Amino acid sequence: MLKLVNSHEQNKNLHSVTKEFDKFSRELELDLQNDEEVIPTVIAKKTKQKAKELGLKQIATRWEEKPLHGKFVTRSKNADVDELATHQWLRSSGLKGETEGFILAAQDQSLFTRNYQANVIHNGADPKCRFCDEKLETIDHLVSGCSILTPNEYKNRHDRVGQYLHRKICRHYSISTPSNLYEHHPNPVTEEKDVSILWDFPIHTDRTIQANRPDIVIKDKRNNTCLLIDMSVPSDNNVAAKVFEKLSKYKDLEIEVGKMWHLKTTTIPVVVGALGLIKKGTNAFIEKIPGSPSLQEVQKIVLNSTAHVLRRALSL
Repeated sequence: MLKLVNSHEQNKNLHSVTKEFDKFSRELELDLQNDEEVIPTVIAKKTKQKAKELGLKQIATRWEEKPLHGKFVTRSKNADVDELATHQWLRSSGLKGETEGFILAAQDQSLFTRNYQANVIHNGADPKCRFCDEKLETIDHLVSGCSILTPNEYKNRHDRVGQYLHRKICRHYSISTPSNLYEHHPNPVTEEKDVSILWDFPIHTDRTIQANRPDIVIKDKRNNTCLLIDMSVPSDNNVAAKVFEKLSKYKDLEIEVGKMWHLKTTTIPVVVGALGLIKKGTNAFIEKIPGSPSLQEVQKIVLNSTAHVLRRALSL
């Protein structure tokens, strides 16, 4: 019966199992070993599993080699990137399927931007940004580089991350907060016993320092500590540079505050790429913030906000 089936499949012109098997074996370079002592079904299962693994690997390689669509996945494999945390949102963030698909399309640079129309579809569109009319309208430009979108869209995204962290910190110190996150609006100064929490509040020091306004400052006299927390949602290509920038930017303030308030002062950068990229070590910074905020939740807020920015921008 098996011989009859094999003969029948070999004589078929379309959808022949044996011909397709030979084709895929050549494409995937399967190393087939015919061991007569092994049960044929076992050989078939092992071959199928190996073919699946090689096929996925081949697809991934072709994806990474694409100069446009493979940019994000190639960047996520760099040594400075926490690849597991970067893609964690696909497993457990709770985003709607529509938003997940939209973010993946943005990561693949496949949304209908003017640059995409002009240089991929070639429909004669002007590739310049529809808002600033200065730079090419790419995904990276729309999510983090447009000067017109900075005062409102980018600031709102930044402040939503800050709202989440501020609420977590307040709850850690038993400070009353609204039950819903969107109802939480941080006050410039929040005090509770030996703890002061400053929100976007300038710190005046004896020596003039330009960078004296971190997003959140936690002055904890009880534990003799002071935390300077500053957030940023840059382009995914600039995440590592932005972390270094934050640490160096507030170093002088860190030294002055330590001397002025006699507290052990630490700068904590909270940096997540606009399309979700996370640098190695980010989780260690997040863990230092009181209230145990979740890096996954921060990433979810960023991605939701980025999707909102792109939808609004591309609909105009």
